[in-house]
Amino acid sequence: MAALTCLAALALAGWLGVAWLAWRADHALPDLHDLPPDPSPPSVSVVVPCRDEARGVEATIRSLLAQDLPALEVVAVDDRSTDATGAILDRLAASDPRLTVLHVTALPAGWLGKNHALEAGGRRARGQWLLFTDGDVLFRAGALARALGHARALGLGHLAAAPRFIAPGFLERAFVTGFGAFASLAFRVHRLGATGSSAFVGIGAFNLVRRSDWERIGGHWRLRLEVIDDVKLGLVLRRSGVPQGAVSGGQLIAVRWQHGFWPSVLGLVKNAFAGTEYRPWLAALAALGLALAGLGPLALGLVSLAQGQWLAAAMAGGALLVGVGIHGGAARRLAGGSGLEGLALPLTSALLAGVLLGSTAAVLWRGGVVWRGTRYPLAELRRGCVRAEDWPRQAAAGWPERPGRAGSPPSAPAPPIRPGQGGHRASAGAEGHPRGPT
Repeated sequence: MAALTCLAALALAGWLGVAWLAWRADHALPDLHDLPPDPSPPSVSVVVPCRDEARGVEATIRSLLAQDLPALEVVAVDDRSTDATGAILDRLAASDPRLTVLHVTALPAGWLGKNHALEAGGRRARGQWLLFTDGDVLFRAGALARALGHARALGLGHLAAAPRFIAPGFLERAFVTGFGAFASLAFRVHRLGATGSSAFVGIGAFNLVRRSDWERIGGHWRLRLEVIDDVKLGLVLRRSGVPQGAVSGGQLIAVRWQHGFWPSVLGLVKNAFAGTEYRPWLAALAALGLALAGLGPLALGLVSLAQGQWLAAAMAGGALLVGVGIHGGAARRLAGGSGLEGLALPLTSALLAGVLLGSTAAVLWRGGVVWRGTRYPLAELRRGCVRAEDWPRQAAAGWPERPGRAGSPPSAPAPPIRPGQGGHRASAGAEGHPRGPT
């Protein structure tokens, strides 16, 4: 039937368009390992919010302290942990003066816990550049020096790096890389260099920001109730005129998102609805699109075969093969997979659609979000949501320097942080929280 042929043609055209976008995004992300380190690095402070991260926080902190930078400071913020996180951080700080530990004992009203920890750590930090990362990310030697060199050579104020996923299980790897592939399309990183483009990016594992730019937007104060704070930090920075770029962390930055397949699925339920800015209609539309992306070509192909519509079946099969290839390629790049993970595309897309619908239903039913043991009312989250429509794209900055023309970073290296400046612990209760922008 003509209808089947038209639908199959639309599916094939859609996936070919996605393939074009994926190719452009992939070629717009240089590998961090291939970039030269900064020859005269400025001072850098790494802010690490930690809540109940005893399982892996020591490895994270040690990997950061092993970075080859002369003026490095690590500010770890123990955000009301109920496990041994605080004790581990204090022990590490006692042996390395570059590590400062803040202990948050009370959460101020009107803040999410992680966002408050990022704000408190950023205000305590002294570096000319700030790296916001998570308490379970692992860094290899040279990661920070190369990121700094790239950001400063291009004249950027914000650089995000996509980490490599540690996902030993096949289904876990298929799910997290499928999510990564779909999310990367939304960022449109190939347009970050163009003035006035709608593109923006932010990645919780690696957001490197020039301190003066972070302070200019008011720090994390604008993001105090934003669940996807990492992404919206990128939005606010770029549409405040801060040049922004992105790289692939390759072998230099890695993270275990969740430990296992089902924890990965359930872990996304917390913030999936926030990705639609708490709009049920948009969540339903996005879920439908995700489901159709993976299940549509498969269903069309089976129906076409059953009805002897060979042209429609061929086009539907072609659409499915393109989608499988994109997913498989993402699994190879993002998690070192074999590429066979792409065969799970129908399952992955259906799960992502289910996660988005489940997240929406859970937040609406509970009337809020429960995150790390703290409940945040939906009405408050909606009032504090940073919406893209409120930040005009016309103000988005392009790149002052284009790739291939960039010279050496301009500023002189900063003096190293003196031993007496770090290696201590402090407490940060609600009463000690810094004010918002003036």
